[in-house]
Amino acid sequence: MSNSYFMKSKTIIGISLLLCILWLSGCKKAEIVAPPPVKVNVVKAIQNDVPLYEDFVAQVYGQADVDIRARVEGWVTKVNFKEGSAIKKGDLLYIIDDIEYKNRVDRQTGELARAKSELVRTQNDLSRVQPLTELNALSQKDLDNAKAAYQAAQAQVSAAEASLSNAKVELGYTRVTAPFDGIVGISNVREGDYVSRMGSSSVLTTISSIGGVRVRFQISEREYLRIARMTPEELSSARKNVQLILADGSLYAEKGEVNFADREIDPKTGTMTIEATFPNPKGLLRPGLFVRARVLLSTVKGAVLIPQRAVYQLQSMAQVFTVTDSSTLKVTVVETGNKINDAWVITKGIKAGDKVAVIGTAALTPNSKIEEVAMQWPEAAKGNQ
Repeated sequence: MSNSYFMKSKTIIGISLLLCILWLSGCKKAEIVAPPPVKVNVVKAIQNDVPLYEDFVAQVYGQADVDIRARVEGWVTKVNFKEGSAIKKGDLLYIIDDIEYKNRVDRQTGELARAKSELVRTQNDLSRVQPLTELNALSQKDLDNAKAAYQAAQAQVSAAEASLSNAKVELGYTRVTAPFDGIVGISNVREGDYVSRMGSSSVLTTISSIGGVRVRFQISEREYLRIARMTPEELSSARKNVQLILADGSLYAEKGEVNFADREIDPKTGTMTIEATFPNPKGLLRPGLFVRARVLLSTVKGAVLIPQRAVYQLQSMAQVFTVTDSSTLKVTVVETGNKINDAWVITKGIKAGDKVAVIGTAALTPNSKIEEVAMQWPEAAKGNQ
């Protein structure tokens, strides 16, 4: 019994030892196996000359925006254009009833004829009186009266000529023509409407010249001071490098040039009005269009750029995950400058060629091993815009 019991105990102990060895072996293997590295987008910091632009809300005006007003009173008998169409200088736009003004011309023509007849009569009287006075047949008073009558008749002729000229001018105002080439707007009157020289009814329509356009925008006092301190070279470049961003986000093909700056800072708004002119060969820009004026203020030479998504803000400190030669993450504190589209300008902490991880939502920590995935660097972030 004792030998049998001893053999059974020995067998049980051996099995237990074998199980322990197998369990320990499994634990050792579990400790050795590590998770695979996480794939992370990696880009290299680039270096480029970066233009720094400032955007301002702006509005488009025609090269000339002119209200066409009635200069005489009367009934509109004809509207001779299609609203919104292109017109040429001298094109007939409106006809105002001219019967009254024709009658006035006829009346003034008659007055001029009467005045000229009176002038001839007084001239003949003077011609008769003058030699008789020299012969003492008539007194000096008679000569003075004849001269005065003649001079009065001359004045009457001049007044009648002026009245006739004014009547003809007013008659001409009954034909309203275009003062220049442009686009005519909506007509404020229709045939049969009564118009006058004064009040709201005097504005018949508006014509805009859009071969070139004016774009106005406002800058703040702080922006004005910054611009005023720029060098002459920077100011010259800024004046000649104005771009437009249209309402759909597209960039207008033509560049503009600053035309003038207002003489003062508006005390009500604290802003100064700036105007730039742009060519408009295809007529794309129309008066009233809201755009963004983009002004080139300066250029940063040799700026270091990385994607904005690679920068993490921790209170007042900015940091990035740089990638070492062994594909390990390392926290680096950086100083940021301007934003350029999808990129940050890095002024300190990163140099060109350093690899930066764009982690996104991945939960990674410093010293984590990663598998680098080369990320396509957007062209827009290279400082081209």
